[in-house]
Amino acid sequence: MKQDDINEMEWRNPANWTWRGPLGLYSSKRDTRLIVPKATPVMGWTLNFAHPSWVYVLAAIAVLPLAFALAQRMFS
Repeated sequence: MKQDDINEMEWRNPANWTWRGPLGLYSSKRDTRLIVPKATPVMGWTLNFAHPSWVYVLAAIAVLPLAFALAQRMFS
């Protein structure tokens, strides 16, 4: 079985979702993707919270706006 097939099986498994609605969180150690479609794909994308790199993505999301705000304050 290919990794793409495993990823698809894991994504379809309801046990890997905290809630199947638009705000559902996804967590599967067997799925190698960091960013996966939401349970309802038209709702966008979400992070795979079992992937080792998700912490870095969330840190970047939090730090970048703060860095821009600080730079704007320093240079204006």
